Amino acid sequence: MTREARVGAMALMLGLGFGKTALAACPPDSVISGTVCMDKFEASLWFVPPDQRPLIVKIQRGTATVADLSAAGVIQLGLAASDLEAMGCSRGGNGCVNVYAVSIRGVTPAAFVTWFQAAAAARNALKRLPTNQEWQVAAFGTDVNVRESCNVGSAGLANTGSAPGCVSDVGAFDMVGNLAEWVAEWLPLSTTCGSWGTFSDDYQCIAGAGTSSFPGAMMRPSAWSLTPASVGVFAVGANLPPHYSSFHVGFRCVR
Repeated sequence: MTREARVGAMALMLGLGFGKTALAACPPDSVISGTVCMDKFEASLWFVPPDQRPLIVKIQRGTATVADLSAAGVIQLGLAASDLEAMGCSRGGNGCVNVYAVSIRGVTPAAFVTWFQAAAAARNALKRLPTNQEWQVAAFGTDVNVRESCNVGSAGLANTGSAPGCVSDVGAFDMVGNLAEWVAEWLPLSTTCGSWGTFSDDYQCIAGAGTSSFPGAMMRPSAWSLTPASVGVFAVGANLPPHYSSFHVGFRCVR
């Protein structure tokens, strides 16, 4: 091997990390972020019965379209409190075998979803919840003019991808504003909110760990319902249990 080839190989290893593989491309519903494919959009949830196998395959491959979902006549969920439970998908994730997470532009993203329901729907789509680190690095860049570009401090939830200026460096939409988003990790339930100090004025509620309460599921809480002064790519919290759900909490997936 020539010296130039050795230098190139070393640079590649240093850039990717030993044992890592460069991604050539991601499915159409996602974008490359480091060594993973991050969903472009917040997840919408769909009840797809087992006999709709061709549609399930498209969802799992990341190629399903709004037209595909409409043509199949499948039911969208996560639009009202308890609609997931009404279809047999319990708050604890049991029975959620026919609920699929879909990353697609121009639909209402799923709210009213617990961490367990989100994790199950991601599993069915052959995805998972992103780690806090994966979410964070995919969100970088969204904080440029975030108060003007993203759906924050507004009167309600917007469809996925409807704020064209609210996009990260890697091409993921609405990582600030619209819905708060569950991430993978749990912590001891935080009992108070702290501060980033002079680093950021974003919301930060990982402080005062509880000792006799529920576990806290980590969330990136830049929701449409929060005041613009407190949201951004650094907003983070672990002050809610994984069985919590509300009108401002959703998620996105990663492969």
